[in-house]
Amino acid sequence: MKNATKAVLLSALVYPGVGQLIFKAYRRAIALILIFSITAYLYIEEVVSKYQPLIEKVKSGEIGLNSQALADEIAKHPIILDQLWVSTLTYILVICWGLGVIDAYRLGIKKDATASFK
Repeated sequence: MKNATKAVLLSALVYPGVGQLIFKAYRRAIALILIFSITAYLYIEEVVSKYQPLIEKVKSGEIGLNSQALADEIAKHPIILDQLWVSTLTYILVICWGLGVIDAYRLGIKKDATASFK
């Protein structure tokens, strides 16, 4: 398997920044991993914080754990996420992932080109 293919698959399927790690581009890898991780944490935190009251009602037995009871509760008390914040976080995640894949591919192409000249 070529270096470029391996790096793209690692960055796309495992985690953004892993492709950079195999080419020892540590600053890029750390930047991608940190940005992606922090953004993913903030995204999950936003969703969980909004759903927490519903989760507490299920835990206490106030609402049954079935789809109809949950749908009825959500219809009575809609869960509203901050659309701008969630959209911004989603864009950051997608851009970070895409940049990780593209940069890993670019690094892999360079590595493959230097390996073929040796």
